[in-house]
Amino acid sequence: MMIRIWLPLFALSIAAPLSAQEAADNGIDAETILAIKGLQLLDQRMNTIGFRLISANAAYCDEQTASSGLLLNDVAQYADQDTARFALGFDGSIGITAVAPDSPAARAELSPGNSLLAINDIAIEDIVVDESQSSLQPPAYRRIDTINRMLRQQLATGAIELTIAEGGVNRTVALTPVQTCPGQFQVRVSADRSATADGKLVSVSSRLAEYFLSDDEFAAVVAHELAHNLLKHRDRLDAQQVNRGFFGQLGKSAGRIRETEIEADRLSVWLMANAGYDPQAAITFWTRYGKEHGKGIFSASTHYRWKKRVQLFEEEIAKMDAMETVDGKYAPPLLSGPD
Repeated sequence: MMIRIWLPLFALSIAAPLSAQEAADNGIDAETILAIKGLQLLDQRMNTIGFRLISANAAYCDEQTASSGLLLNDVAQYADQDTARFALGFDGSIGITAVAPDSPAARAELSPGNSLLAINDIAIEDIVVDESQSSLQPPAYRRIDTINRMLRQQLATGAIELTIAEGGVNRTVALTPVQTCPGQFQVRVSADRSATADGKLVSVSSRLAEYFLSDDEFAAVVAHELAHNLLKHRDRLDAQQVNRGFFGQLGKSAGRIRETEIEADRLSVWLMANAGYDPQAAITFWTRYGKEHGKGIFSASTHYRWKKRVQLFEEEIAKMDAMETVDGKYAPPLLSGPD
């Protein structure tokens, strides 16, 4: 699975030097290794940002879920599975590709490259793809979708045990989740610059992820999409029978979508600040993007132009500056908190 990753990301993404001669001797393509490692770096950044946002804002979400900070990967998602296994350091087919710092997975000393053999007493090789739940996923993604769903279900019951393989040695690890806002995150391999929210999942394209100059900018876009999900905008628009196609750019549909975009912009900087990201990055990102690309991403009639979005960010940051924090956090006006 080839993607375009800038050369500096190649260098940063390789945790331990890979021997070009070793790769060649195994018939493994070095360029593919670099691409996979570059994508893994983006996955790790996304996983860290997502976990920080949902954990730091948990007290303000009306729903909470058990989270571990763990990101799994399946070599079946790659055309060249042997190269993917080599690049990711997996002994098996399912393994850990990212662990969020200060997460339950980090405290359990799990690491990227660990292969996952079992969840509690359920062997990974015995898990059957749930076609009824995963049918909308591409075939190569259905197994990891099923495994992730099972992991979430097991975490919801409390502490679990994972059996992992590391360097050919198997061990069992206890993993105790924490309660966070609901949120799932992915970097989607794509040549376009886009970000989406489907009510559960926040997705950022690989090309857009490469465009960010800092994790604060990355967090600005992730927080905007997460805000859509936390505010249940998809459910609201569905209830209003809003057209999301071409005619969604017109009339009442456009106005209703624009309302959700304004709310997501307003909430995003609060989510960022609570997670320790600089909310000013939302201003710097959209100013730079707007000047460079004009009518690019999010510029339809359903979205404000970049200058007006910047004004919204400035207004919300001013509100936070005028507030006193509680335990270092700001209570976002748009979130109601637990019932």
